[in-house]
Amino acid sequence: MDSKRSLLIIDDEPSITKILEHFLKKDFSVIVKSDGSEGMLWLEEGNKADLIIADLHMPNLSGKEFLKVAKASNLYADIPVIILSGSDESSERIQCLNLGADDFMVKPFNPMEVHAKINAILRRSKRYS
Repeated sequence: MDSKRSLLIIDDEPSITKILEHFLKKDFSVIVKSDGSEGMLWLEEGNKADLIIADLHMPNLSGKEFLKVAKASNLYADIPVIILSGSDESSERIQCLNLGADDFMVKPFNPMEVHAKINAILRRSKRYS
């Protein structure tokens, strides 16, 4: 089975999505959406993501709102989510983790670290064990 795992990246900053896409497209099939409601719509159309990277602060549906909706759904609750944020506010991080995020990374980040975290989360992910 050599099909690439799919990553849904939801961020309204093109510079961030370009960096992530550039570093991750070799190993993953990368889908980019610019806000949480676009990302949700894409999932609701029946598309599958193995992991979601979502920005905390986005228009329409924030990363936190997106997490709530995704984790409340039977269909998406088991998809791992990494939240990206421009602020290293520990209360934000705690809230996101409590809402079901698998990890929380502060921008600017090292793309290699993002890649390593994705691999670590996918290794632990229930769906592949």
